[in-house]
Amino acid sequence: MKRSRGVWFVSLATASSLLGDQMLYAVLPTIYADLGLQPYQVGVLLSANRIVRLVTNHLAEQGSRRWSLAWLLVVALVTGALLNIAYGMVAWFPGLLAARILWGVCWSFIRQIGLMTVVDAAAESPTGSAHLGRAMGFYSGISRLGSISGNLLGALGHDLLGFSSTLFIFAAASLVCVPLGPLSRAGLPRTRPSDTQSSGPIKPGLLVCGFASGCVGQGLIAATLGAVLGARLGDVDLGGALGLGVASLTGVLLASRWVADLLAPVLGHIADRVGRRRSGAVYFAAGAAVLALAAAPQVPTSVMVLAILAFYVTATGVAVVLQAEAGSGGSRRVASYVTASDFGSAAGPNLGWLLLQLGVAEGGVFLLGAGVYALAGIAAWYTLDDGSADL
Repeated sequence: MKRSRGVWFVSLATASSLLGDQMLYAVLPTIYADLGLQPYQVGVLLSANRIVRLVTNHLAEQGSRRWSLAWLLVVALVTGALLNIAYGMVAWFPGLLAARILWGVCWSFIRQIGLMTVVDAAAESPTGSAHLGRAMGFYSGISRLGSISGNLLGALGHDLLGFSSTLFIFAAASLVCVPLGPLSRAGLPRTRPSDTQSSGPIKPGLLVCGFASGCVGQGLIAATLGAVLGARLGDVDLGGALGLGVASLTGVLLASRWVADLLAPVLGHIADRVGRRRSGAVYFAAGAAVLALAAAPQVPTSVMVLAILAFYVTATGVAVVLQAEAGSGGSRRVASYVTASDFGSAAGPNLGWLLLQLGVAEGGVFLLGAGVYALAGIAAWYTLDDGSADL
C-alpha cells in the first residue's frame, strides 16, 4: 500500500508530542527528591494523566464531531509542547499535578484524532480499508519512536544538560512538528460525521480485548517486572564482563516493548492478509503461551528473557489489530476502546502488586497475565471482524 502522507505526518506529530512525557517516566523516579517531591507523589504524577483519560477520551470524541479536527489537533499539540516547559520550571507538586492532568486531556485529543486520521487516510487510498491494519501499524511504530526517544534521549540529556534544559529542547522539537498535525488532515473531512452516520455498534468483546491489552502489557508486566525478576534471580550478575544486573536487565526488557512497536507495520500487514479475527486471536494466544512459559518455576533465565521479548511482540500485534478494529467502526468505537485500554493500564499495576502483597509466587504475575490474554483471545475470536471492514 502506498502510505499516505497524512499517516506519516500525524505519526510524526504524535511521536514528537510524547518526548517530554516519556522522559518523565525515565527520569522522575530518580530525581524526585531533588525536586522536593515525596515518593507517593511520583506515583500520582505518573498516573494522573492516565486516570483523567477515562473521562476525557469521550470528550475528545464528542469534540471531534463538533469542531475542526485540524485546529483541535493544533491546540492539543501546542499545549502539550508547552507543558514540557512547565515540567522544567515548576517544582511545586500541585502545579506539576495540574500539568500532568492537562497532558492527559491533550493526549486524549491527540490519540483520538491521530487514529481517526489514519482511518480517514486509509479510506482515501486506492485500496481503501483493505490495508487499514498496515496503516495502523505504521502509525503505532512511528509514533512510538517518540517514546523510545523520550526514554533514552531524555535520560541522556538529563545527565549531560540537566533536567530543565532537556525538557526545553523537547518543547522546541514538539513545537517544530506542530504543523504536521493540520497538514495530515489536508484533503480529509474537516470534522467526523455523527455516530449514526459513521460508527458501528460498541462491541463488548472489543472492550474486553482493550482492557486486556492495557492491563497486561502496559500495566501488569511493566509495573512488576523488576520485582518479579529480582525475586526470581536475586542480586546476580547476568552480564559477565559487562556486569549487567537485575535492574539493568529490567530496563532493557522494558525498553524492548517500544522497540517491538517497530514491527507493527509487519504485524498489521499480516492482520490485513488473514483477517483481524484470526490474527487477533493468534496474537492473544501466543502472548498467553509465552507468559505461561515465563511463569514456569525452573525455566532458565535466557528462556524467560526470550519469552518476555516474544510477549512484547505479540502485544504489539494485539494493539495494531484492536486499533484497526476500533477505527473501522468510527470515532465513538475508538473512544470506547481506548478508554477500556486506559482502564486496563491503570488496573494492571494494582492487580500485580496485590498478588505480590498476598505472597503469591512471582510466577503468579505471569500466570495472571496469561489468563487475561487467553480470555481476551476467546473474546477476539467471537468479536473481531473476519476481514477488513468497510469504513
